[in-house]
Amino acid sequence: MKIKALMIIPAAGTLAACSTDGESGNDGSSNENTEAIEVTDASGETITLDEAPDEIVSLMPSNTEIVYELGALNKIEARTDADTYPEEVTDIESVGSGLEPNIEEIIAMDPDMVLAHASSGIEDSLSQVEEAGIPVITVPDAQSFDAVYDSIELIGTAIGEEEEAKEVIGEMKKDVSDVKKATEEAESSQEVYVEVGASPDLYTAGSGTFIDEMLSAVHAENAASELEGWSMVSEEEIIDASPDVILTTYPTEKEPLEMIGSREGWETVPAVENDEVYALSSDKVSRPGPRLTEGLEEMAERIHPDAMAEK
Repeated sequence: MKIKALMIIPAAGTLAACSTDGESGNDGSSNENTEAIEVTDASGETITLDEAPDEIVSLMPSNTEIVYELGALNKIEARTDADTYPEEVTDIESVGSGLEPNIEEIIAMDPDMVLAHASSGIEDSLSQVEEAGIPVITVPDAQSFDAVYDSIELIGTAIGEEEEAKEVIGEMKKDVSDVKKATEEAESSQEVYVEVGASPDLYTAGSGTFIDEMLSAVHAENAASELEGWSMVSEEEIIDASPDVILTTYPTEKEPLEMIGSREGWETVPAVENDEVYALSSDKVSRPGPRLTEGLEEMAERIHPDAMAEK
């Protein structure tokens, strides 16, 4: 049974700007590029740069993660408080929140480029940066794998790492294909409820979200597929939906099964009855960057462990 409800909350890019889940990685290095660069960003503006930037301020964790995967983390001069991956990024100076960055500090740094994000909604503030002569590249608020590939291509072009971008996109596409092939062999399609927030209200991921696309890719049914975007739902609606698997994407003090299983009336939900309640890494399923494929694999392993074990 599908969940049918109601209230939509901000897109994943905005949520990810406040997320702080992280893992370690390597530093990477960039290639020199002295040719002029021209890109059209999410604002529709065409920006021309005389050469690839050496100093970048990144205002979204996913932007930083993309730059890292392109081997150019050494170009990041400043980041936001929410940037946690790779681990060494925390050694880089922060300019505050991605939603309220310190504009005066950014202007004082005089970077070669600011990588902004369409979901932040800080165009007025960033206009001051542009007036100071600093190029601002606004990355689209990607809500699908294809859109993420476009974002990686955009950033790769903007920072002079086009070939690296092509390689990263190719690797991601292969990873997605491998997971799809593995889960196609699963005996049945599970109905899954993904809980992305629980305080004070319950929120889930409907159609038009990464999570919905991921569930489809791993041969699973989204219990909230009839909703659009990130939506609020009631406990009664979820109980009535009777999901086979429940996945959570936010930090909790208790284990997900203990937390959800203790809710009144939830003991009859198949996922709770069969101990099929698991936690996913929030960053890997919400940040529109290269680690989405890791989130996809993690999701597949929870829903179809036998099929993924044979992958």
